[in-house]
Amino acid sequence: MKIELKSTKDYAMFESHKLNRPRHDDHQLYESMLKFGFMPSSPIQCVRNGSEKLKVIRGHHRLHYAKKLSLPVWYVIDESNKDLFYLEASSKSHWNVEDFAYARSQEGSESCIKLLSFRKKHGLAVGAAASLVGGQSASSGNMQAAVKRGTFKVGDMIHAEQVVAITDHCRKCGILFATSSAFVGAVSAVLRVPEFDSARFVHCVSLYSANLHRRSNKDGCLDEIDALYNYAAKSKRIALAFRAREESKKRRVA
Repeated sequence: MKIELKSTKDYAMFESHKLNRPRHDDHQLYESMLKFGFMPSSPIQCVRNGSEKLKVIRGHHRLHYAKKLSLPVWYVIDESNKDLFYLEASSKSHWNVEDFAYARSQEGSESCIKLLSFRKKHGLAVGAAASLVGGQSASSGNMQAAVKRGTFKVGDMIHAEQVVAITDHCRKCGILFATSSAFVGAVSAVLRVPEFDSARFVHCVSLYSANLHRRSNKDGCLDEIDALYNYAAKSKRIALAFRAREESKKRRVA
């Protein structure tokens, strides 16, 4: 099938694919189109919607800024592959995991709907939320590919609820970094230690939240949690960070 490159300023002839990711502000794209215009080498890809309009499969950000800047739109009608997920997953896409989760939820995936709801309620990064909702430790990272493939499923939520019980409490106590991936991953790791008493840690947070400091990685956060957990513990001290790392190693081997 011959694909013809076309141009128009009739913006009303286009509509966005319902599964496309939400439009984000893209200042780099805006500045590029302001300076160079709409490049015909990067046309938007459309399919016919069965009536008068063309459905945008790829390029709805370019379409948005073309309208904003009153630029002609370069486009192609390409019916050869209508699978939006395949196109974005198999190319150098700007889509992130949250974009895929949103699109899958629009398609009707109950698991992705649950994932996005959980993420929003508890303020987590989508990667950590996907791991937890998928029934794994927060830092596993295994669920992101499943979200993209469309195979993501909700797993056992017991561990997930234990993690957010702590991170939600930390947020209430003014710990602004409590939902960072590093901190959530550390909380998830210490919860795997049999000797860890979550009620004791929550109590420590309530009393000494100022003693917790932001760290850039999971190991640093583990050390912070260890120090707070053992603060004034006397004979009840445990090597929490060490034990958490050992448990993480065991889970990776298993």
